[in-house]
Amino acid sequence: MSLREIKYADTNAFSKLLVDYSQSEKHFSKLISHFPSVDNLKKQISSKTKNYNHSFRKLLVEEIYDQYEGFKLNEIQKKNIDKLLEKNTFTITTGHQLNLLTGPLYFIYKIISVINLCENMQKNNPENNFVPVFWMASEDHDFAEINHFSFKDEKFLWPSKENGVVGEFKLESIQGTIDRFEKHIKGFNYTAEIIEIIRECYLNSVDLSNATRKLVNILFSKYGLVIIDANNKNIKTLFKDLIFKEVSQRLIHNESKQSIEILNELGYDIQANPREINLFYIEKQSRERITLNDNNFQTLSGSKKWNLDQIKKDISDNAEKFSPNVLLRPIFQEYILPNICYVGGPAEVSYWLQLKSVFDSINLDFPIILNRNSALLLEKKTLNKINKLDISIEEMFLSERKLKDILVRKYSKLELDFTDLKQQLINQFSELKKKAKHTDKSFIGALSAQEKKQLNGLKMLEKRLIKSEKKAYDNKINRVIEIRKKLFPNEKLQERSVNFSEFYVNEGANLIDILKNNLDPLNQKFSIIEI
Repeated sequence: MSLREIKYADTNAFSKLLVDYSQSEKHFSKLISHFPSVDNLKKQISSKTKNYNHSFRKLLVEEIYDQYEGFKLNEIQKKNIDKLLEKNTFTITTGHQLNLLTGPLYFIYKIISVINLCENMQKNNPENNFVPVFWMASEDHDFAEINHFSFKDEKFLWPSKENGVVGEFKLESIQGTIDRFEKHIKGFNYTAEIIEIIRECYLNSVDLSNATRKLVNILFSKYGLVIIDANNKNIKTLFKDLIFKEVSQRLIHNESKQSIEILNELGYDIQANPREINLFYIEKQSRERITLNDNNFQTLSGSKKWNLDQIKKDISDNAEKFSPNVLLRPIFQEYILPNICYVGGPAEVSYWLQLKSVFDSINLDFPIILNRNSALLLEKKTLNKINKLDISIEEMFLSERKLKDILVRKYSKLELDFTDLKQQLINQFSELKKKAKHTDKSFIGALSAQEKKQLNGLKMLEKRLIKSEKKAYDNKINRVIEIRKKLFPNEKLQERSVNFSEFYVNEGANLIDILKNNLDPLNQKFSIIEI
């Protein structure tokens, strides 16, 4: 049951850009196609129908089926993949790195957001088809970002020594991590079920990309989710003309300037600064950034060098070796897919807005950008404790210092607010100052000094009284603070550190249904859900 929703601004956890975007502030108009809504998604459909290269559909479907080789697809998935051949089928997409066991909860929320939005659009637009897509960022090479997950404050880390694109990492060294996790979660309702899932995914897969596909498929296949791994020669070959543009015309670097300038004028931070060349080069056990040097190109280490003609030939012959970075990847994705909406987290929303002018420069439809669902999951026992301690869930989002101040005023039987007393003092001195107008200036100065002294004295007494009452209610206040620490580990939102397994061990597969039933992607508010 969804307890309530609160505005992003009231969580004190999101950037100004995200808060403003969630409120559809008009000043974003030059940085987007449309704000997220059912009506605007219909407009996006019309534009994408005209501008998408529908000849890509056949190859896309063939490659998706190839990637699912060895998987048993259900009927919904088969239908969704086959529908991609039809011109009235559109995707709604999210993507993420291949975090171990999905990493933080927001990985799950992103996928639920695209599934629910597709269902919403299907209901409101039965003349079209909508396919939820998970785009695997299997080419990333920052293993430290994805090699761990947390369960109840315990970190589980996979100590692989491989290098290169993480999707190709072999899994021989992961056994110890899984064994340790299994020992740690004994005794829960669904321990056996989740361990069986993990072992099937990570011990019976050729690499991390395959393992992640298995895990996401187990969790979401019944909703028709289609998973795409773009680290693929045939798919990248479709994109080679725009890779040419990136190396020959500095596409991202030059064409993003207009959007970045608008963001700067609006006072927002730039999420990702474009490089001169926004590509990596993939070789065995390596993914190196391509740099520009006197109109020639080379990998960062200098192990590979090209002039313009040479790099164009390499792109033409070996497109799979060229890997888009975080800013070129959206262009790749939107060029390949019949996509109308991208669902991302706050950082993604920010860097996508840097790219509108790039899309315009190449006549590529800029998708509607939707911030994924965000939520706080509350177990019933935690909710009961909160209620007994006479604290609202909204107050839990305050800083620890502000929360303590509110608690002591709430619990104390004394009047701790000296505002009225201070006002009385100010009023008295105001009357004295009226009389002092008829005396010499030194008397007025003495009055002002005395007023300041007495006000400071009242403030000091107020602080001492609050401090004394904090001690008196120390035990009760500390119980609230302990709950807050569990809800916001390391002062972060739960969704940014806690893994879904922490709740799956008690709820099983029903967890995904609970989340799906309580998250509405178009309702741009923060959800608080009882588990």
